[in-house]
Amino acid sequence: MVGDDRDVVIVDPVDDPVAIIRAIGERQVTAVICTQGHRDQISAAMEVGLGWCAPVLLHPANHSLWEEVHGRRAYWRLDDGQRIAIAGENLRVLHTPSVTPGSVALYIARCGVLFVGGTLSAISSDVWTEFGELPADTRICPGHGDPFLLREAITRLDRAVEISA
Repeated sequence: MVGDDRDVVIVDPVDDPVAIIRAIGERQVTAVICTQGHRDQISAAMEVGLGWCAPVLLHPANHSLWEEVHGRRAYWRLDDGQRIAIAGENLRVLHTPSVTPGSVALYIARCGVLFVGGTLSAISSDVWTEFGELPADTRICPGHGDPFLLREAITRLDRAVEISA
């Protein structure tokens, strides 16, 4: 969740719906964002979105995956470079095709945080290169596992390239 004591954006609500509901509390859910198009993610996102009367946001490259689950039910588009305002911050959408064609990451420049959702394990070197334009001390928050600094990931990628060369 990203937000303040009044408004919150939910990112990838797939794990524990009861915990999510408790964490939301009395806040207004302004959007539910899917960082990828897997069935469990888009199903849970729609459930949360409907429950809180909030729009579900998805990259259009995942449209066919969405249709398999929800048919013609509407979602709001996420586009590369788009900015989503929440609690005085801007989430910048970075299209990171990996796990699904419409996978995205969400970057908050002022906080130096990049939410990559479940896409981390499949991110290609091209995507890491794009992330290389972000400050090296950007904190990467994966959907699973502990956060780490971007410089650590780039260092590991550089080592892997050296070994395979």
